[in-house]
Amino acid sequence: MRENLAAMFLRQCGYDGTEPVVDPMCGSGTFVIEAAEIAMGLIPGRSRSFAFEQLANFDDTIWQQMRGAGQGAETELRFFGSDRNAGVVEAATSNAERAGVDGCTVFAHHAVSDLTPPDGPPGLVIVNPPYGGRIGNKKLLYALYGALGKTLSAGFSGWRVGIVTSEPGLAKATGLPFLPTGATVAHGGIKIRLFQIAPLP
Repeated sequence: MRENLAAMFLRQCGYDGTEPVVDPMCGSGTFVIEAAEIAMGLIPGRSRSFAFEQLANFDDTIWQQMRGAGQGAETELRFFGSDRNAGVVEAATSNAERAGVDGCTVFAHHAVSDLTPPDGPPGLVIVNPPYGGRIGNKKLLYALYGALGKTLSAGFSGWRVGIVTSEPGLAKATGLPFLPTGATVAHGGIKIRLFQIAPLP
C-alpha cells in the first residue's frame, strides 16, 4: 500500500499519534511506519527532492530551516507489525530503519492466530489483508479473515480496529461489528474501503 493511502486510512481511524498501533499482516510495514512517523512528528517527503528546488528564486536556506522544523521528536510509544512471511518481516524492519523509526517499531514473524496485544494501553489495530487480487480464489481467504476476527475478539478488548479490503464479504467473515463504511478508494486498479470497528468489548 502506498504511504499516502496508509496515512489517510490511519487518519480516517482517528489516529493522532498518541496510541500504539498493531498490524498483524504488516507486509512491507507501511501502516506501522506511517503511524510511527505521525507520532514522532516527522514531515512527509522529508527525504525526497522537489522540482521547485530547481527554480531560479529558490531559497535553500529557508527550505532547510523548514525541513529542520519537521525532524520529529522521540516517542515512548511502540508500533508493532507481524506477518507469517519471514521475508517481508525482514523487509519491513529494513524499511523502518531507512525511515528513521526503527527505535520505536517492532516486527515479528508469526501467524495471525498467534497474535497477542502488546503491554500497555489499548490502541488501534489496522490491517490490509489479502483480498484475492493476486491469489485469485477468494474462497481461500474466508478462513484467514475468520481467524483474524477470532483473535481480535478474544484478546484485544478496548482496541479499535480498521480493516482495509475490497470485499465486504471477507470483512463480514471476521464476525466483527462494523461501523457504517465510507467511500471506496482506488488502489492499484481495485476499489478498496476501510471497515472500522469501535473499541472491542
